[in-house]
Amino acid sequence: MRESWSRPYPAAVLSPDQASALVRSLPGRPSVLRVTELSGGLANTNLRLDLDGHPPVVLRLFQRDPAQAAKERAIHALAAERGLPAPRLLGRGDDPVTGLPFTLLEWVDGQRLDETARGLEDPALVPLARSLGAALAAIHAVAFDRSGFLDASLAVAEPVDAGGAGLIGFLRHVLVDGSGGQRLGHDLAGRLVAFAEREAGLLDRWPGPPCLTHSDFGGTNILVRQGPDGWAVAAVLDWEFAFSGSPFFDLGNLLRPPLGSRPGFADAVAAGYRAAGGSLTVEWRRMAALADLFSWAEFLTRPSVSDAVVATARQRIAETMRLRD
Repeated sequence: MRESWSRPYPAAVLSPDQASALVRSLPGRPSVLRVTELSGGLANTNLRLDLDGHPPVVLRLFQRDPAQAAKERAIHALAAERGLPAPRLLGRGDDPVTGLPFTLLEWVDGQRLDETARGLEDPALVPLARSLGAALAAIHAVAFDRSGFLDASLAVAEPVDAGGAGLIGFLRHVLVDGSGGQRLGHDLAGRLVAFAEREAGLLDRWPGPPCLTHSDFGGTNILVRQGPDGWAVAAVLDWEFAFSGSPFFDLGNLLRPPLGSRPGFADAVAAGYRAAGGSLTVEWRRMAALADLFSWAEFLTRPSVSDAVVATARQRIAETMRLRD
């Protein structure tokens, strides 16, 4: 779905010599032999650094919102404590060349979920879907006392309403008071607000506590690899947008087409989620689609948004409304 989306600004560029200055804290004070830009990210820059006498690492430069670097570092530390599927944090600092904060992360061998899934037959996708559900259950087991945006210590610094009233209010803010209605089209925007007023209360039926939510849990941010029981999650990347929310934000993202349209995929995700200790209501798929409307509306608020993103938002919003229309 994201193949036609473009970056709002160019990726940062570093030479091997410039990157070498950022890895001196690693054992053996290695030098960088080669710098390779990694695909998938649309907001920040991720570079593979091949090193002399040390395994490769990932250099992540925070372009979109440098303030999020401290939060991501805290999440990687939490992941190490809790055994969550995230790469180990190896280093941190500020890059003197770009002026951007950075993290050094372990290189995890694997393939992107979106690329791997395209080549798998439906039966081979089932164990992978169960592994995705189990990974989400582990992430969502990290609970908070309220929903909201996290600070550098992973405390909820800015509470938000992630339920039905929150969705309705956000859609009105974006589509009625903001520029999102013009981008979406006023007819579709009006129908979406009316749809939310009828249906968004379903989100309030979730009985669980707010939980750690990746908020961009899709095919470009998940690495997978093949094991004895089939394909499984190797690591979840790019935690920039993580916040305290409900499971349905991540499930809604994961079930976007084309993955969510594959036969048996959603049921296998749910089975893996429940087997790993997660809880889902009977109407979890509708709740996931409703929660995903937050994301599609948020895309429309960005100062620079491509025609491809707007077209995808229109398509997904129309498909969600057909769940009950």
